Amino acid sequence: MSECFEFRKEPDFTGILICTDFDGTLYHHGIAPPNAAAINYFMDHGGLFTLCSGRDGRLLNGGNLPFTPNAPAACMNGGMIYDFIADKIIRRNPMTDDYPKLLEDLIEGMPLRRADIVSEDLRIGFDTADPEDFASARAKITSPVFKLVAYKAEPSDDLVPEAALRICRGRANVLSNSRNCFELNYPGIDKAFGAKLIKELTGAKLLVTVGDCNGDISMFRVADDSYAVGNAIPELKEIAGHVTESTVDDGAFPEIVRSIAYLYGGAE
Repeated sequence: MSECFEFRKEPDFTGILICTDFDGTLYHHGIAPPNAAAINYFMDHGGLFTLCSGRDGRLLNGGNLPFTPNAPAACMNGGMIYDFIADKIIRRNPMTDDYPKLLEDLIEGMPLRRADIVSEDLRIGFDTADPEDFASARAKITSPVFKLVAYKAEPSDDLVPEAALRICRGRANVLSNSRNCFELNYPGIDKAFGAKLIKELTGAKLLVTVGDCNGDISMFRVADDSYAVGNAIPELKEIAGHVTESTVDDGAFPEIVRSIAYLYGGAE
């Protein structure tokens, strides 16, 4: 993969951990080939790379990615810590059993069109206007619930509505990676929690986060350095250590890895 970069002195990324968001940061209608090449180059030169995402890593494993993250991933926004190499969940941080009451309060307190319950074994959606559909969905859940996804009645730039914050205060962490929906996890479980835990598990010396949206703000605040991709929301760019010229569609990781190489990898 050395054709991606030309250095007089090759970098050494040992001890450097990249935790990246997936959708809108690394992936948009596919992963741009330059991203895959840069990530493999980073890992081949000693770096630790993984995802910090709302996705379930198990569904991305098994050849669905053009690389294999070599550090545990914070999936479900930190609700599940998953090892891609071992194909194993190594830590669970589920919601409490009273999550249905929280959903009921959200449905009553703000306009929603749908919600998903995401458990270890099943993701099931229901029509929030249909109590019977809600009851049927709940009855099918038999494993720990890692997160809830609430779909707004209409897409909006208000990524996390104030009503949702009010209803969930002290009961769930709320974040959003989309104009269409917001996600709930157990209190204190977010991407910051996941990224810090991965740094601890790997013994990394430097945590670098990459993202594009509201859900990434928490992990940017605990990172040693951070990169907002070119298509990121203004709020994330304001707190980022760096903002790339490239977007998710162009593939921002060559730019990111090159920057890390010069700043921290000893490249010349």
